[in-house]
Amino acid sequence: MTIQLPEELKSSIEAAVHSGHFASFDEAMAEAARLLLRDLKNRPQRPSADFENDPVIGSMREAADEMDEIVADAYRMRSEEKRREFPVE
Repeated sequence: MTIQLPEELKSSIEAAVHSGHFASFDEAMAEAARLLLRDLKNRPQRPSADFENDPVIGSMREAADEMDEIVADAYRMRSEEKRREFPVE
């Protein structure tokens, strides 16, 4: 895996390795990944979108056959369009 870090982060991690906090750059990055995963696990979850009560989504669900027909018509119209050709100089 290749990771691209901003130069200031890379320098700070290398300094931590050289000062003896970590045996290698890989060890420092593994610890950073562990801390990130622990932090993500402990963060409160963001509320998900309420699609059940969304009037627009609800109307689409109630008119599913009509929506399928609209999409099919759009695909059909698009496939029938002639491709535009541009002159090459």
